[in-house]
Amino acid sequence: MGKRNALLAIAAVCAALYGLLLAGVATGAPWVAAFDSTVQGAVFPLRQDALTPAIAFTTELSDTVPCLIVAAAMLAYLLVRRQQRAASIYLGTLVVTYLLVEGTKFALSRPRPIGMNLIEFPWNASFPSGHTFVAVVAVGLAVFVLLKLHPRWPRPARTALAVAAVLWVAYIGFTRVYLGVHWPSDVLGSLLLCGGVALPVAALLWPRVVDRPLKTVPSEKVG
Repeated sequence: MGKRNALLAIAAVCAALYGLLLAGVATGAPWVAAFDSTVQGAVFPLRQDALTPAIAFTTELSDTVPCLIVAAAMLAYLLVRRQQRAASIYLGTLVVTYLLVEGTKFALSRPRPIGMNLIEFPWNASFPSGHTFVAVVAVGLAVFVLLKLHPRWPRPARTALAVAAVLWVAYIGFTRVYLGVHWPSDVLGSLLLCGGVALPVAALLWPRVVDRPLKTVPSEKVG
């Protein structure tokens, strides 16, 4: 199986699981409650008064304003580099996923986990997690684009950047559950939704829309 087919297969699994989870949340399925309770039972004992302020601060780095800053910086970078089509696809993926996230929030209006929160609740509904969406699409996709545009970056640097993006997504998801402002299934739903949207883009569109890989500049040379 080639890389493109593998990405499409994973995207199909993400979409199917998201549909199943969406139906479970909408109908109040017992297995969703059991999943949430199990994950919370593992995360909540990790709460420490000394850690909570730092976690509360860092989780907001994946809020709306930081998302706009990251997106604007990425778009500016792509346009300066004359990667107009790549900029269009990046922005389009961000907007489409945002609309799906907010549309689902509005349609389901799932309540937040009241009584479990360590910080004030956001104003909108709970499912799926908007902060997780920002981490995956705004940040994760930006890293993916950079790696596509710079194939000659040293392998250790590329690996470190990819691992950092994955760890950031996982950390943000953890913070939302730790702080009690999201159900674990909200975070899972956002991951599945973003995977169902972003992976087909990575498989089908990015190989065609990147105008040209950027040439290595002196600061990027190996050795």
